[in-house]
Amino acid sequence: MADAQAEREEKPETSERSVEELMEELNSVQALAEERLELLMRCRADLDNVLKRSAREKEENIKYASEKLICKLLPVLDSLEQAAKHDQGSNVLYMQLLAVLFGEGLAPIEAKGMKFDPYRHEALYQVESQELEEGLVAEEIQKGYLFNSHVIRFSKVAVAKR
Repeated sequence: MADAQAEREEKPETSERSVEELMEELNSVQALAEERLELLMRCRADLDNVLKRSAREKEENIKYASEKLICKLLPVLDSLEQAAKHDQGSNVLYMQLLAVLFGEGLAPIEAKGMKFDPYRHEALYQVESQELEEGLVAEEIQKGYLFNSHVIRFSKVAVAKR
């Protein structure tokens, strides 16, 4: 009988110990699950950021895809502009090409009479002028252009000085 009583006393201790061990194990497993969930959420946020960045880059590539072609056409546009000053037929061609390029996002940079802007104008020389304020563009030597608000060729200008 003493043996049976001793066994009964040991069983509750064993079951209490196993419950404590199980609680510790449960707590450690829950902590691991929370850690993994947090890691998964961070990975998901990183993936979302990569997808958004990729979409923005794709949009930018599409937006500026024709920039190289337009840059190659600028000398043709310049020649047509010069020819249009002397011939009405050339003027029609010049206006048609200009309309196509404007439709693709090309825009001329305003220069003559404007304040010199080193982000849009390239000063070739200065000219003395009593009519214009110092720092204004007195003459446009070569027209500059923007492509989708991005300078692709600076206006070559002469700047007024007193």
